[in-house]
Amino acid sequence: MRDIQYEQALLKHQQKMLRILQDYRQENPTHWTERDSLALQRALQILIESFIGMARYLVQQKYQLSVSQSREAIDELKARGDLSYEQHQALLKIIGFRDILVHDYLDINDFVVQAIVINQQYQIIIDLINNWQRQLNDYT
Repeated sequence: MRDIQYEQALLKHQQKMLRILQDYRQENPTHWTERDSLALQRALQILIESFIGMARYLVQQKYQLSVSQSREAIDELKARGDLSYEQHQALLKIIGFRDILVHDYLDINDFVVQAIVINQQYQIIIDLINNWQRQLNDYT
């Protein structure tokens, strides 16, 4: 059974984080402060975590499976043909980066964060969220 409130909460957080990231993309990164770097890290973390939540939710809704690990959801979606090999590999890297943001925060390279934001290397997340939202709407 769909949880529309959960979906809306996820989308709300995703949209907020995307607005923040987009605002920073419009600025000159040489002017970013330490506070800006921390804000970007947090925005990326929340965007990735909300994506993981959406992936787990899609697996539950589409295949009636409960997965507890972020990689399990991505692996299940690849195994069932919802993700290509390339998408799967890109998402594993993104999830790995989220793990660094959360657990290895002492060694975060600000230039890596800067490159991710400037090059919008999170675009795959946006595309998949939009696609999955359409799929969920088609099931109801």
